Amino acid sequence: MNTIEDKVRLALRETGEEISPHSVPPLRLRDTRHTRLPRIRSRWGTWLTPLAAAAAVAAVVATSLAISTTFHGHTRSTGPGPAPAALSHGSPPGPTSALHLVPRYFVALSGPTRSEGAYRAVVRSTVTGGTLATITPPRPYRVFTWVSGAADDRTFVLAAQRYWYIASGQAGLPAENRDNTTPTVFFKLTFAPHTRSAQLTRLSVPGLIHSSDLAGMAVSPDGTRLALDLRQSVRIVTLASGATRTWTWPGAGWIGNWKPLGQIFSWSADGRYLSFQQWSGGIENMHIRVLDTTAPGTSLTTARIVVAVPNSLGVLLVTGNTFLTPDSTRIVTAPTYASYGQVTGYSVHTGLPVFHEDRFGLATGWQEVLWAGPRGSALIVSDPRGKKTQYGRNNILGVLAGNKFTPIPHGADEFIQIAW
Repeated sequence: MNTIEDKVRLALRETGEEISPHSVPPLRLRDTRHTRLPRIRSRWGTWLTPLAAAAAVAAVVATSLAISTTFHGHTRSTGPGPAPAALSHGSPPGPTSALHLVPRYFVALSGPTRSEGAYRAVVRSTVTGGTLATITPPRPYRVFTWVSGAADDRTFVLAAQRYWYIASGQAGLPAENRDNTTPTVFFKLTFAPHTRSAQLTRLSVPGLIHSSDLAGMAVSPDGTRLALDLRQSVRIVTLASGATRTWTWPGAGWIGNWKPLGQIFSWSADGRYLSFQQWSGGIENMHIRVLDTTAPGTSLTTARIVVAVPNSLGVLLVTGNTFLTPDSTRIVTAPTYASYGQVTGYSVHTGLPVFHEDRFGLATGWQEVLWAGPRGSALIVSDPRGKKTQYGRNNILGVLAGNKFTPIPHGADEFIQIAW
């Protein structure tokens, strides 16, 4: 069992350089007992000390937050929202039927061990929780760093890079520098359920992409295009031809989640719209935007703002993943307020919240949305209903449908990257 210091270090190693007295986001600690974050980015590279982490927690609990949502230039204040109000989906599904409302298979990055130095891609069943296939990256690319799934529940894309063990302190700097500058390569993983086999195919993605430049990716629902988050630009690659299209962000800040983890993008089912978070310089403001990838232009400022989160009080409301539902009607995320977290769905048309799911106090834990179905009627979440510890409850994977939580069997959430 890791100490609380270990958990704080693992969760915050990539945010230390951004911490200042007026820019302390709420902590989102995940159980990473068996994992090592593969990359140390120059912007995220300093570890936060336990003392600073304690100060951050105190600042979060002591400060209340407000949300604004913006649609076509009109800002509406939503506040933290009422107590959980279930979105009506009819009769709550039973344990078996709830698990069949979501994709049957998922891929998670598991490992590495120090001796192997490899992140393995593990294909698992959502229904049974069982491991169906395990894939190790081919040499010399010994670390899988990102994973994304297409809509057919059989096709996934993995990013990979070379691996060096990074020691602590000055002794680890040479390996850290190599880790930041090594090229990223991409593989298609095709899973065959009947034979429980998986095949890796190298993808031809043009251009040299250093590992430190890549902050996330998402394959389109039909598996034909790959969106890459290059921090201040978004590049979409047509995989069959290698053709690319790039949109850039002209101002300060970056594209992607607050910490470069999780699912950075989400696509609409027709592959036309792409949603993402856009942060200004520091942590002043965050916008959840939707880009029409068929419209002319090369600037990300053309991506419409659906939800705007200001940092007027100096402590920013932090969200993890944000998902555009496949029917393009809602944005679903799990915002963390000063004292609790709650899964919330926002209307893409109005920017207003349209449903709230279960609420958890920060002393218990937090939720993270990992997949969203049409209109948010079924969600896969990481949820604090696991084993109780002195620090709260461990997170487990499960399905939220009809405001009822159904655990995924053997679903302890021990993964940094996971995709359906």
